[in-house]
Amino acid sequence: MNYLDYVSRKISDVYSKSIVLLIIFAAWWLVGAYKLADPTILPPPSKILRTLLELAKEGDLVFHIKMSILRVIKGFLIGGTLGFVLGILMGLSKTAEKLVGPLFHAVRQVPLLGWMPLIVLWCGIGETSKVVFIAIGALYPMVLNTFEGVRGISREYLEVARVFEFKQLKLITTIILPAALPNILTGVRFSLTISWMLVVGAEIFSVSAGGLGDMIWSARDTFRMDIVIVGLIIITLIGITLSKSVKLLETYFLQWRKTSH
Repeated sequence: MNYLDYVSRKISDVYSKSIVLLIIFAAWWLVGAYKLADPTILPPPSKILRTLLELAKEGDLVFHIKMSILRVIKGFLIGGTLGFVLGILMGLSKTAEKLVGPLFHAVRQVPLLGWMPLIVLWCGIGETSKVVFIAIGALYPMVLNTFEGVRGISREYLEVARVFEFKQLKLITTIILPAALPNILTGVRFSLTISWMLVVGAEIFSVSAGGLGDMIWSARDTFRMDIVIVGLIIITLIGITLSKSVKLLETYFLQWRKTSH
């Protein structure tokens, strides 16, 4: 596929998605304009825009976004780092895989929300429980993708390392990590996406000092559907931005990796 075909396909994709969004928005506007639904249940777009501007002006929206992002960063760094280490360990050592693998695969069968009661009992209902919940969600994809990346390395690379008598650290940094990089970056993207999805649940299930989940839940209690919808829109936009950003980072590193060969 040449460059012009690629650009044409991208423009066509954007156009198709824009048409769908415009149809949804038009239908929403018509429902509000002709009062086909109770505005307290489904506020019109104009009301959503006013609420968004009010929350932004008062500083509430920025505060809630900041709190949610900070929790995601903490949970992602803890869970992602631990998952990376476990994935490398299980990928390099058959013994580690036999010892840790069965327990890991058994534990990950438990739905993520199923961990919340136990986390609350162990960590309380404060900030720690939210971070731990997010970290568990970030752990799974990082372990699986890192493990698959390490195990998928060509044996020819490992033979070269043996011939040159690479030590373990040099083997990991020179052969293992560059070869497993595509899978590792995929794990990072999935872990970050899941972390962002889980932060809302974490803020709803436990006592929360701010955060988008807390904002949505408080608005539900006061029947402010406009604030609920604003929160959902912001969550969607940030989630898409995070995913696209990591995807761009992934493309950059993999392009660098290709050109380096």
